[in-house]
Amino acid sequence: MRWIVLALMFFAYVINYADKAIIGYAADPLMKELGLNSAQWGMVGSSFYWLFAIAALLGGTWSDRIGTSKMIVVLLLAWTVLQSGSYAIMTLPMLILYRLLLGALEGPFGPVVMSHAAKWFPPEKRGIAFAVIVSGASVGGIISAPILVAMIEKYGWRLTFALLGVVSLVLAFVWLFVDRKNKNHPSNQIALSKVKKLRWADISPVLRNPACFLTLALAFSAFWLSTWLLIWLPLYLTKVLHLEPMIMAYAVAGSGVAATVMVLVLSSFSDHLYKMSKSDFKSRVLVSGIVTLIGGFSLAFMPVFDSFIWIFVALCLAKTSSYSIATVGPQILIKLMPERAGFMTSIYSFITNIASIVAPVITGILVQAAGNNFVLGFHYSFYVIVGLFLVTGILFLVFVRPDQPSKDIPLQVKSV
Repeated sequence: MRWIVLALMFFAYVINYADKAIIGYAADPLMKELGLNSAQWGMVGSSFYWLFAIAALLGGTWSDRIGTSKMIVVLLLAWTVLQSGSYAIMTLPMLILYRLLLGALEGPFGPVVMSHAAKWFPPEKRGIAFAVIVSGASVGGIISAPILVAMIEKYGWRLTFALLGVVSLVLAFVWLFVDRKNKNHPSNQIALSKVKKLRWADISPVLRNPACFLTLALAFSAFWLSTWLLIWLPLYLTKVLHLEPMIMAYAVAGSGVAATVMVLVLSSFSDHLYKMSKSDFKSRVLVSGIVTLIGGFSLAFMPVFDSFIWIFVALCLAKTSSYSIATVGPQILIKLMPERAGFMTSIYSFITNIASIVAPVITGILVQAAGNNFVLGFHYSFYVIVGLFLVTGILFLVFVRPDQPSKDIPLQVKSV
């Protein structure tokens, strides 16, 4: 049954990504219909993240109280209502309100799903499980683009938004049906006596543990890269490497597919190491740390070689390192405080979303600072990412020991 649940989480992640991405595919008809200029459209794009990080922190923590399964159903139904309400969007303020609420209701999804997966999969199987879930975003990006663009052109953006809501509703009913078959599973049984109100005295030792704050630092670096790839990579490929738009699209999609396959293989290997050694350091820290350094060095050489083949390989390695961190980070944090998995993964989501907010701004400043030398500006942005990857990757390998939590962490928190 756990694999059916995993498949549902994967499809929920695909829908989650499509809900985020559809606004970009509908940009042209939306801007024309509502009479929006570029500055106003930029505000629409930004509004999605205004409450995202805070909602992730609050929603992930709340899921520890009501249960992750119930929380996922609540989120799916909320997406249905919001997407179906697209017919009410007639002005810029309504469009911004829609994106603001969608961001707030999608923020908790990542930490809640990771927490839910941890209840269904033992530590020796979490690597591949988390990798499958994370791959839902990359697969969603690959398959949703042509489908959503075709639907917007044929049916219009409002109906396409509403149909996405219908898909969320269908998945919510399927989820409820599967839930009824597993009502005695731990994911549906909340032991309130164990889920105590969070106190700073309990949280502080966990946050001070190098396994916590260095894992968060590594995740910050990974999502800095992920945001750069999402926002700036197409511009780099077309303006710096002078690729045709379709070749650029194939390069982005192809590197995403290759990275997804590689991270699934790496996660399976990591699970095998854990099964053999029962060590999170050997199976999680070493694997993801080494992959991070490889990704950082591959990016460092991108400005040196003009060969498109090398750049494509470097992109594959860089994306693999980012995806690998996204699968390992939550596992390490959950191990530090397993009875509050939702809270720990919500901290992870909060930090990574700060990276998603900061990265495009810093990159824009660096590119602008280079003046007319557009290429140099992008090279500056590369070396910021390389520095983040190498510094956090080395510190992660040297100091993170999740098998040996800090002595001041309460005993009940140490157990997995």
